[in-house]
Amino acid sequence: MQNKNYKKLLEPSDGLFDQIMSRIHEEQKMIMVKRRFAIFFVGLIGSMAAFAPAFKMMQSGFNESGFINFFSLLFTDIGMVMTYWRSFAMTLLGTLPLMSVATFLVIIFVFLESLKFLTQDMRTIFKHAQVFNH
Repeated sequence: MQNKNYKKLLEPSDGLFDQIMSRIHEEQKMIMVKRRFAIFFVGLIGSMAAFAPAFKMMQSGFNESGFINFFSLLFTDIGMVMTYWRSFAMTLLGTLPLMSVATFLVIIFVFLESLKFLTQDMRTIFKHAQVFNH
């Protein structure tokens, strides 16, 4: 009788294998989430560090190209702008510092995307910690 009780205690319960495999899968998923978190954290820090230099580059590009001078005509002499709108539009496009604007926009995009994924991953990590710590 006592021998049967020991056998019953030592036998795995139904669904134990599935529970173990589910837990292993969850832990593997968390490892991937933590890696992705680290990558996007570096992206966020990098974009924050690059923001000020990119902004200064864009600002100097606008000043050097004369874009601001032409753009200000919209507010000072709208009649001339309306008369020669095609030439004015082409001049504005020609003086637009595309590389510095594109660089600045890419940095803003990287910052926002990194922030989005970081918040998603933080939610996942905190949910995981709450579920498995209770």
